[in-house]
Amino acid sequence: MRKLLFFVQPYLLLSIGVVLLSATPSLFAEENTLRFSMFRYGQTVIETIVQLTKPHSLTLYTQTQTLAFPKMPENRSVVFLDQITERPLFPEVWGIVTYTTGLILASFTIAVIIALVFGWVTELLPSIFKRALLKCCSLLESMPDLFFVFCIQLFVVWLYKQTGWLAANPFTSSKEPALLIPLITLSIVPGIYMYRIHLLLSETEMDKDYITFARSKGISKSAIILKHLLSNILSELSVHFPIIILLLFSQMVVLEYLFRMNGVIKILLSVQPYETKAMLLLLVVIPLFAAVKGVQKAIIKRRYIHAE
Repeated sequence: MRKLLFFVQPYLLLSIGVVLLSATPSLFAEENTLRFSMFRYGQTVIETIVQLTKPHSLTLYTQTQTLAFPKMPENRSVVFLDQITERPLFPEVWGIVTYTTGLILASFTIAVIIALVFGWVTELLPSIFKRALLKCCSLLESMPDLFFVFCIQLFVVWLYKQTGWLAANPFTSSKEPALLIPLITLSIVPGIYMYRIHLLLSETEMDKDYITFARSKGISKSAIILKHLLSNILSELSVHFPIIILLLFSQMVVLEYLFRMNGVIKILLSVQPYETKAMLLLLVVIPLFAAVKGVQKAIIKRRYIHAE
């Protein structure tokens, strides 16, 4: 029973935090005015929790545009009328949640692989190159996400003009969602961040006794890095995984707008019921949290087994 409570506790606290965050606008905003009210906030939190226990009743507001033509003999002109349609949240939301969550997890995996592979290659280089690469990483990290998005999009367009080959869809359309370019763009900044952390950690690890002992036994530098250094650095690097996931989630705000993606962030930033926003956040955050915790436990368990 104690193990079950220990396992459920972080997910329960995470769910409570999501509900409290989703109801935050009611703390300040009323229908037509801004007025701080803890009572209204508490009411909203309770109502949100009650509605979350009835997922079949949750609704999603979607904005549609219809054409309207004035009556004759007025000038024939087209007028777009905005309409808000209320639809059931399930099962329509599953595709959107899967798209956003899958994109974040895939980008996270690519970023970790980039950091480990490039880190291993960098360790084989002279120290002067490592210092130069650290400075380059600091410079690239300071650049906004928009810089990488525009560079990749312009490269795809230039390549298409030169060769007639469309390497990837630069924008999301109704028939074909953009996958490859958002995936690459989303992986760049976290990959650079983890690569820089990898280089900083390796500087400390290379001065430890077990590395000196391995060298004294005549083990090659490449084998030391691959078998000993990377496994120890990975366990230290796993501490930063929650920050990476948070960074990826925040980047989705920019990417969904630039690539016209139909994702969870787009819905969260629109006018929706509090319980709908809370449910969407839970459907995305809990799988991401579970994935990160699972990876961290697997890395720690592997290191413990090897230590024995």
